[in-house]
Amino acid sequence: MDTTNSKLKILALGGAEVNRNMHVYETEKDIIIVDCGIGFPDENMPGIDVIIPDISYLKDKKQKIRAIFLTHGHQDHWGSLVYLLPSLPKVPVYGTKLTIGLASTKSDQERMKIDYREVDYKTPITVGDFTVDYIHVNHSVPDSANLVIHTPVGVIYHGSDFKFDWTPVDEAPADVQKIARAGSEGVLLMLEDCLRVEKSGYTPSEQKVQETFDQQIQKCKGKFIVTTTASSISRIQQAVNVAIKYGRKVVFAGRSMEQNAEAAIRLGFLKLPIDQIVSVDNARSHASQDLLILVTGAFGQGNSALARMANGDHKIKITEGDFVTFSQDPIPGTETSVDNLINSLIKTGAEVFYSSILDDLHVSGHESADGLKLMLNLVRPKYVLPIGGDLRQIKQYQKMVKTMGYKDEQIIVPYEGQIVEVTNGKVVVSGKTEVKNIMVDGLGIGDVGTIVLRDRITMAEDGIVMVLLPYEKATGEMVGDIDIVSRGFVYMKESDELIGEAKEVVRKILADRGKEIHNMGYLKRVLAEELERFFFTSTRRRPLILPVVMEI
Repeated sequence: MDTTNSKLKILALGGAEVNRNMHVYETEKDIIIVDCGIGFPDENMPGIDVIIPDISYLKDKKQKIRAIFLTHGHQDHWGSLVYLLPSLPKVPVYGTKLTIGLASTKSDQERMKIDYREVDYKTPITVGDFTVDYIHVNHSVPDSANLVIHTPVGVIYHGSDFKFDWTPVDEAPADVQKIARAGSEGVLLMLEDCLRVEKSGYTPSEQKVQETFDQQIQKCKGKFIVTTTASSISRIQQAVNVAIKYGRKVVFAGRSMEQNAEAAIRLGFLKLPIDQIVSVDNARSHASQDLLILVTGAFGQGNSALARMANGDHKIKITEGDFVTFSQDPIPGTETSVDNLINSLIKTGAEVFYSSILDDLHVSGHESADGLKLMLNLVRPKYVLPIGGDLRQIKQYQKMVKTMGYKDEQIIVPYEGQIVEVTNGKVVVSGKTEVKNIMVDGLGIGDVGTIVLRDRITMAEDGIVMVLLPYEKATGEMVGDIDIVSRGFVYMKESDELIGEAKEVVRKILADRGKEIHNMGYLKRVLAEELERFFFTSTRRRPLILPVVMEI
């Protein structure tokens, strides 16, 4: 194939971040998408459920999209399908057996028909200009894959989340031979997971976690409660193994935990006897010491089953003698929520265990520095592009590969919205496109922006003040008394003097503008600015000011 004039563009529509994984590979004629994940809001995004990739770049390119390829079963790699596919052409979505099984639980719940196509690790898939070959790797969810993508400009190795686990819980080790074979055939560019590059050595085997579970459950006189992500099937299997060993029934609590466990059991990736499972409704009919409960809420989500248990709002009650084990480290942005949940659980009288006080409760599914070097030596790419990390991990990866002989021009450092271009055997950054945070709040997708978030934060921190202005539409004049109402700012009954002074500020503004008001929008803006200045001077707080004109 003559590739002299061929070009390939690569860009991350989820931004240069840990979550919201979504990479576009584009030639002149065709586009494929690798992964379609969600991101998680931090404490500066009140009310936001999830964050999804920005697909504005694809708006006028939809006719070129041929397929979506999923690498594994974590939601930060497939969770945006139900939000974004309605805006994209009806293209096939490829993935391994378990990945499709987990993704379909969400789309079935939303009654969305998606053309899922299960892949194996033997048969490459050709769509347009691309041929994609799946390679089995280890991760914290079974049936995970890296992709070898054959393009008109050369071979790209898409090395998303992986580690080398020589004693995995429930599957074979990574297919090192196939990885090495891809490397020997020549790889122009490798995108490599860099999340754990700051850790030296190799990431430990998942098996270590089961040993910790085994030690802890022997000390537990009550319910043994484990929280982890609902898609961490390997971790769930280890908890199940311990339950079986010590004769405890297993309870799955939380909708996603129940759905994912059901799918994994049905597909053969989670192994336990059906008679070992007890529903949440029937859990109370069993003695506490006979139960192991797997529950959602590892990231401190306020609406999770574990949070409701901690607050006494769940059918399962946590009491003294119970053990609660966080078998998942917080992801960036969730640390405060997790700390608050741990404190709430401690107040119930339960013993709470987490990584800061007990080792080997969580083993990462991401490879550490020496494992990343091993992958680089197997694949031997000409160029490298770190993915799946924050800026500090990207910079550390850059330093690491330089020690292996890579030069600056061979290391593509990702930044928000960058477009990487591959042509004539070279890889360069050729441009930039805007990539925004698209936030989902309830049924609204993208209708909450920075201004709305700022107002929510202001209300949460400093409260709200409403200025009620009676306005006679017929004459265009303000009539009657001004009223000021506060919520979350000051206690009205004890703040008569402050509110009275605020009313005087409003009266002065109105007096300066005469009887008739011609530009209501301008008046509201002036009132908001002046009252914000007044309240800050008087209280050192900045409540959200809402002038409300009441037509009479």
